[in-house]
Amino acid sequence: MQSTICALASGQGGAVALVRLSGPRALDLLKSLTHKDGAFAPRQQVFCTIYDGGNILDKALVTYFQAPHSFTGEDVVEFAVHGSSYITGRLLELLCQAGATPAQRGEFSQRAFLNGKMDLVEAQGLCDLIAAGNKSAHQLAMHSLDGKLSARLNEMKTKLAELLAQIEVRLDDVDEEMQPLSPDFIRQEISAVLTHIQTLTDTFSVGRLIKDGLKVAIVGAPNSGKSSLLNALVGFDRAIVTDICGTTRDTVEETLEVNGQKIILTDTAGIRAHALDVAEQEGMRRSLRAMEQADVILFVLDAARPLSAEEKQLWNDIEKAHKRTLVILNKCDKPGAVSTVDLPHIADYKQLSVSCKKNIGLDEIKTILTAPMNNAPTDGLMLSNLRHYEALLRAQTELESTLIRLKNHAGGEIQAEHLRGALKYLKDLLGEITPDDILGIIFSKFCMGK
Repeated sequence: MQSTICALASGQGGAVALVRLSGPRALDLLKSLTHKDGAFAPRQQVFCTIYDGGNILDKALVTYFQAPHSFTGEDVVEFAVHGSSYITGRLLELLCQAGATPAQRGEFSQRAFLNGKMDLVEAQGLCDLIAAGNKSAHQLAMHSLDGKLSARLNEMKTKLAELLAQIEVRLDDVDEEMQPLSPDFIRQEISAVLTHIQTLTDTFSVGRLIKDGLKVAIVGAPNSGKSSLLNALVGFDRAIVTDICGTTRDTVEETLEVNGQKIILTDTAGIRAHALDVAEQEGMRRSLRAMEQADVILFVLDAARPLSAEEKQLWNDIEKAHKRTLVILNKCDKPGAVSTVDLPHIADYKQLSVSCKKNIGLDEIKTILTAPMNNAPTDGLMLSNLRHYEALLRAQTELESTLIRLKNHAGGEIQAEHLRGALKYLKDLLGEITPDDILGIIFSKFCMGK
């Protein structure tokens, strides 16, 4: 028998808190704590007194959802109580004393998945929706949660399943009474699915940035104006700025939202040949690590002074990193400031003249940084989950192998084997054949109470 689970389903600190209860004993526990023996009408909010033994714990609004018409597909009770940490903690304690067990992370959503209330793509869309911190990430999550992405994946799965069935039925036709399938027909059906897969996988690079945010490392020599640039972009003094070289010893991170897109800016310690102490050495190591992890590098130069040997070496390191890079010619308002620099292959990179003091060039930086994230497809369907992306790549490999086998006149058995492989990855993506241990890993990433 499935256990009855409970958890706080709302954040701490609000005036009202929501405690969720799900499982076969949910209604019994509700009646026990409210001292009500009568029926609770499903989906109707009721004002109840919650008792702690002979004392009143709280007066709350309670809603009963009867299985299967609930989020989890089980009997569910939701207690809207006052937001006191004592009340919510004691209510959960009373529920556990009465026979419930504390829910694990994502356990409500996992039960909803196992009871057929949502597929795995929709469930992960729900997780992304809760974590969404900007408009674009919210819209991306909603397309997964509302079933649009699942519908597209199911269309591909159905087309492949129907093609596989036609191939397999002819394999069983030992008397050859059926007309053989045309290779052109098989090729056409597979190519149609491959086109859909390619369209989706092509969106992953942008979808990932929308979901997780664009990671931008601000790098350069000491006193080139890296911290000033961070402060100017975010609009407040986030990093300490002084005339002393090497003021920034550690990485300083701040999140910026531009037109609904999330940008994660990391100011780094200045890179120079000889560090003054151990702290500065560690700061420079962290700067290089930030460069490795970044999606975009802002290489900041003081436009009013000649290039140093350290800056030329840093440019070599940036080129080797093969990262999208903007060259920021900072302090363009100072006398003698240049509008371009002489570095290897500099013509392949965008150079921007910027003044943090006079607010010159900052909007252009933001526009350039967010440009790739604005290239969403017209139907809004995008991949942002690495598991989805990898599953589709594996399905794509199987289908491409089918076409190669078809070209080499391989028999139906070989074609069917590759089609089964592609279907397996699509079913795994939707959660139809996903092993329990993988499900545990996926749902453990959900927040508590969901």
